[in-house]
This record gives sequence, structure tokens and C-alpha cells, in this order.
Amino acid sequence: MMTLSLSLLLGMLGLAVDVGWAYYRQQAAQAAADAGAAAAARAAVTSAPSGPTCTGAVWCGAATNCPATAVASPSTNFDNACMLAAANGFTTSGIDTVSVQAGVSSPVPTVSGPAPGYWVVVRVKEALPALFAAAFARGGLSPGATATAGAFANPGGDDCMYILDPTAADAFQASNGAAVTAACGIYVDSNNASAAMFVTGGAAITAPTIDVVGGVSKTQGGTTSVNPSTGAASAADPFKSLPSPTPAGSCQSGDFSAYQTSAYTASPGTYCGITVGNNMALQMSPGTYIIDGGYFGIQSGTVTASGGVLIYLTNGATVDIANGASVTLSAETSGAYAGVLFYQDRSMASPAASTFAGGANMKLTGSLYFPHGTLNVNNGSTSSTMAIVADMVNFAGGVNLKADPGGAKTGLGAGYTVSMIQ
Repeated sequence: MMTLSLSLLLGMLGLAVDVGWAYYRQQAAQAAADAGAAAAARAAVTSAPSGPTCTGAVWCGAATNCPATAVASPSTNFDNACMLAAANGFTTSGIDTVSVQAGVSSPVPTVSGPAPGYWVVVRVKEALPALFAAAFARGGLSPGATATAGAFANPGGDDCMYILDPTAADAFQASNGAAVTAACGIYVDSNNASAAMFVTGGAAITAPTIDVVGGVSKTQGGTTSVNPSTGAASAADPFKSLPSPTPAGSCQSGDFSAYQTSAYTASPGTYCGITVGNNMALQMSPGTYIIDGGYFGIQSGTVTASGGVLIYLTNGATVDIANGASVTLSAETSGAYAGVLFYQDRSMASPAASTFAGGANMKLTGSLYFPHGTLNVNNGSTSSTMAIVADMVNFAGGVNLKADPGGAKTGLGAGYTVSMIQ
């Protein structure tokens, strides 16, 4: 009896050991699949932050096996998936198989429901031979795992005009014949139910998408090119991680209004304010200009920059560009502030409004970042290449603004979030 039962007990023990080992290997395979899928999706978003497409470094295709030896330097996100699976102990060799599938079609082939803009599926399989139970059973176990990661568009991720106030009525306002044309979307974060966005007085708003958390009011001939989507999810400030310049211990005078026969020149530094009037000309050298108090006020004359500039407003500083002034400014093209032209200090909780009324003579290339300030844009046309990120904005007085993200820094880099969906 003992001899007969011993065979059964040893068989059960061998099966338990083999199943336990297979379970452990299944967990390891799941870790490898998760890491590979997440790495590939994140690499796709990094390569194409405004929206992954199946070109260049973003790979799409049917299930394809990884090589036996992962590449050291990835050229596509397929390589990223294989590298991370290999780092977790799995490659396509011997008893292991690692495959990658990716695409932009919807729905995802492995999961019903989610509709990401881009998805990656990594499958890991292992054919384990029977070990302790080999004497009692043929074959072995085949643990495996499947992981799916998706890149989902963030609220406001495709926009070049963000209005950030979370509760204000008329946070986005256009009136008195204003015409605003945005090459990409408009996002209004206010949850005001009656009129987070207010378009009236013959104003016309043209944009491919308009997303509003709260309500929209269009009266007295106010129009939008597309029907605004209300009830949008709240979006974060796309520039929330932008570092702040540090003012010098003291500020220098920036009054360039006294009459002289030649143009004024200005170098980067900390100013108590910059004012131009009396039809004077100011040439600004490339670099960072910190306005510490006062304002950046152009009442008349001409202001140009010989290269990229950042104008940082702190200690209550605002902007006042009067109608008729000629202002041509471009943001820096490299460094931490690449694409940002005006930046109002985030620590200024309730700054006074800033006014851009330069009209046809105002040509701005770069983002206008006023996280807690109101922008008044009015009086005449402008074809500036810019993006706007502000607490509130008011377009009025016949303004004809054409906003475009080219040359400007927007939140497009944060337009997609990667999530595991299987």
C-alpha cells in the first residue's frame, strides 16, 4: 500500500512543483510584456507628441517576433519593446517567443472598449518542459502573457489656445466684430455652466476643434466654425513645468521714449519696465528680458529684435502695446524657453490685464503665457504666429487674429498619456 501510494504522492508533488514554477514564469512573462508594451507606447508619444502615426520611428504592424538579441540602440519603438522584454529575461530564442503588434486602428484587437490614438500589444510565451513530473506525464506547460498599452489624447492636447480659468464666466470672450482664426484647437477650462465661452456682436471664431468644460453662449450674430464640444474634461496648464527666470538684485531703467536721432538698443537683463514712445525705435538684442514691476509698454514707435527673446513679467508687470505701434518679436528657438515669447510669473495670483492692440503692425512669433492674467487683444488685424495660454482672453474691436502653433511652444508635447489597458 505504501509503495503504491508513494508513486501517486511523488506524481502529485512533481505536478505541484512544475505548476508552481510555471506560475512563477508566467508572472515573469507578464512583467516582460508590460514593460515592453509601455516602453513602445511611450517611445511613440515621444517621437510624435502631437499624435503618433505609423511613420518614421513609430512602428505599426501585425504580430512580429523580436530578434534573438535585442538591439543596443533603438531606431523604432518596436526595438524599445524588444529591449525591455529582453531586460526582463525574454527574447525570441530557445523556448521563448516575444512578439509585438501595434497600430492606430480602433478598437484595440485585444480589448473591447478603449479607443487610444495608438496601441501596442506585446505577447510573451514560454514552452516549459515537465521537470519533476516528467516521469508521470508527457509534455510540459506553456505559460504566457499579453500586455496592451495605449496612447490616449489628453484634454486640450491638440490645441494652441488654452484658457485656464476654472470657474470664470466669459473666460473666452469675442465681441464687436472680432475674427479669430486658430490653425489648431481652442480649449476653455472654465466650468461656468452658462457661458464659459461667450461669442457675440458679430464675432467669428474659426478653429478645427473647440472644447469647453462649461457652457457656450453665442448671441447677436456671434459664430463658431464648428459646434463647440461642451462638458470636456479639465486639462492641466501645458506650461506648468516651465522654469522661472531669476531677476537681478536691482533693475535698470528701460525708458526709451526721449527723442533722439538714432534708434535705441537694449541688451538682456532686469528692467524696472520697458517703455517706448515719441515714435522712437528700439532694437532688442537676443536673450531674456525680465520686467520687474512696471510694464512692457509700447505706445508708439517701432520695436524689433535681432534674434529670439523671452520677455518675463514679474512683480506685477503687465504688457500694453498700443494701437499703431509697430512690434516685431520672435521667441528663442532653443533652450528651456524655446518658442515662448511672453511669460508672466505664475506666482502673480491676480495681475492686471495685459493689452495687445498693435493691429496690423504687430507681428509676434511665439507663445503668450499669462497663467493668471487676462489678455485683451483688439484693434486691427494681425497675422502673428503664436499660441495663447492665459487665464482669460478678450478679443474685441475689430481684431483679426490668426493664431498658429508654428514657431510657438504649446502643450502638444503633453498631448498624449500612455496607459496600460490590458
